[in-house]
Amino acid sequence: MKNKAAFTFIEVIIAITVFAIGVLAVLRLITQNLVSLDITQSRTTATFLAKEWIELVYNMRDSNLAKWLPRDCILKPGLLLDNPDQACVWKFSSWSQNNKILQISFDPDGYVYSLPVTRDVGFFQLWSGNRLYFSTWTLWWHDIFWYSSRSVAGSTPTFFSRYILFTGVREWVNILPRDSILKVESHVLYNKWTKTWEVVLESFIWNY
Repeated sequence: MKNKAAFTFIEVIIAITVFAIGVLAVLRLITQNLVSLDITQSRTTATFLAKEWIELVYNMRDSNLAKWLPRDCILKPGLLLDNPDQACVWKFSSWSQNNKILQISFDPDGYVYSLPVTRDVGFFQLWSGNRLYFSTWTLWWHDIFWYSSRSVAGSTPTFFSRYILFTGVREWVNILPRDSILKVESHVLYNKWTKTWEVVLESFIWNY
């Protein structure tokens, strides 16, 4: 009877050990799947954010030309177009020679633009200086979600950062005229815990 009881106890210990190993393996698999899902979802969001910035540039170009303004004009907030010569607070093509950064956002006060910054700064400086904030509000019983480049009431900081880079188009050793064509790079940076990466979409903008 003693031998049989001891043998049963050993069986129980082995069964518990095997069960614990199986549970740990399943938990590890679930954790890996959740991490992969979070990365996939974040990269998808970053791609949409980068694409939105490209579309915004084209919208700015078309709107400016429709108002008989330079296609690269950043309008002054609240300005009445009675003096087109003073309508532009900034022109992004004028900074294309040294690869400058322009930050744009849909905010109630108008476009938000950052002072020109060289491209050679580090990842975390670019990420912290162009961080996005997430906001929600209700319009006609519908919830509206948006990403903003400045902190507003009720907004929360995200893991994303976004900026636009305008550069000249190089043809061999020459730069094509910037008043006719520009290269547009939409950058979205991601920083969460120990994971950092960047999504970049490129396009071109013509003066027509």
